[in-house]
Amino acid sequence: MGDILPEGTEVAYYVGGKRLLDGYIKDGAIFCHCCTAVVSPSQFEAHAGQSSRRKPYNNIYTSNGVSLHELSVSLSKHKMISLGETDDLCSICSDSGDLIVCDFCPRAFHKDCVGLTEVPEGDWYCQFCVSLHRRDNCVASNDNARAAGRVEGVDPIEQIFKRCIRIVSISEGDLGGCSICKLHDFSQSGFDDRTVILCDQCQREYHVGCLRDCKIADLKELPEGDWFCKSDCSIMHGALREAILGGPQSLTSSDIELIRRKTEAKGASDNENDREKEIVDYDNIKWRLLSGASAQEAEVQLLSGAVSIFHESFDPIIDAKTKKDLIPSMVNGMSIAGHQDYSGMYCAVLTIGSKVVSAGLLRVFGTDAAELPLVATSRDLQGLGYFQALFGCMERMLIELKVRHFLLPAAEEAESIWIKKFGFSRITSDQVDEYLKGAHLTAFRGTASLQKPLFIS
Repeated sequence: MGDILPEGTEVAYYVGGKRLLDGYIKDGAIFCHCCTAVVSPSQFEAHAGQSSRRKPYNNIYTSNGVSLHELSVSLSKHKMISLGETDDLCSICSDSGDLIVCDFCPRAFHKDCVGLTEVPEGDWYCQFCVSLHRRDNCVASNDNARAAGRVEGVDPIEQIFKRCIRIVSISEGDLGGCSICKLHDFSQSGFDDRTVILCDQCQREYHVGCLRDCKIADLKELPEGDWFCKSDCSIMHGALREAILGGPQSLTSSDIELIRRKTEAKGASDNENDREKEIVDYDNIKWRLLSGASAQEAEVQLLSGAVSIFHESFDPIIDAKTKKDLIPSMVNGMSIAGHQDYSGMYCAVLTIGSKVVSAGLLRVFGTDAAELPLVATSRDLQGLGYFQALFGCMERMLIELKVRHFLLPAAEEAESIWIKKFGFSRITSDQVDEYLKGAHLTAFRGTASLQKPLFIS
């Protein structure tokens, strides 16, 4: 490993999102903190108590959120990915079936999910790899076959390390833990006081014993169906379900006028010889709230459209504790093998007809706060007021639901926009904890936490 990862690179062994053992790269192997000796990956796995798994490279991750397996596969300049190394679920919809595999990374896809009518002949590279190298000026915008570091004069190892650095991964702070006692321990078998239960609305985590001690709930077993930690969360869950069942909603006249004004201004500034004048069906612009947990076929298509817009705008969001891209799970409100639970995540979309043009992820922590972890607008419609209109719709809904604070993680280049245009301000981690009361903000590395007051009682 010394020829791949620099000496001193931090690594850790994870299972089910739990960090079991820490170490770092030394002398081409791993310096294990539990025995203060240099060991092989297999020995490192054994020291983590997981020797029966026999998959050290799949479970050992760098601090950038890349597994040794993914790194080794990606660094194979001339090696084609074998079937045994590829994903067995679609990276877009997380379902199985007939999949096509990227010839550079382990990801697999349904051809319909990536907009293909038939399986491509020859080498094919997924949008993740194409977008990565396009943004690094390594791929011609219309030349898929030159993706994945196979560009003359480009060192594939150098490109992969750029990718490792660019990966946006969930903050590795003290995530998880009981909202009452703040401890991270949990029962691994049976039902007892250290069994953990999560609120199905705010995702706060509790020990069953702590709930009993605080006279919040006296659970004899894990309840079937939804469970809420307080009446606020139960009421909020019902209100959001009603908003989802309400279907598409019209925009206010001021939102429509905003989009019209910006669109017409852009049309007037464009050279008519290079660009045909667009005709926008303003009466057909709607917004709606979606939940992957209850989505019907039409809603599933809208959620897929939202995933595509996020993938168009961002590199994959790789969790620091798994090798999976989090975007599809976040959009569809899914739980990832007991590790990251996004079942309380909603997706707000702005549509023109059946086409999603802007999207934002939303999670509501009772009436305490709501977060907006990810937003994006279709590339060809950016700057035309579509997200600004969608944000206004979400903000008005949250005020009506009496949510007190709106929180979000802002990248450095976007922070001034959120502050000047949308009225947010920077807050400290202590203030975030105060607003969330035991819940956890979806914070990304390299971002600042911002907040905007909404409902004032």
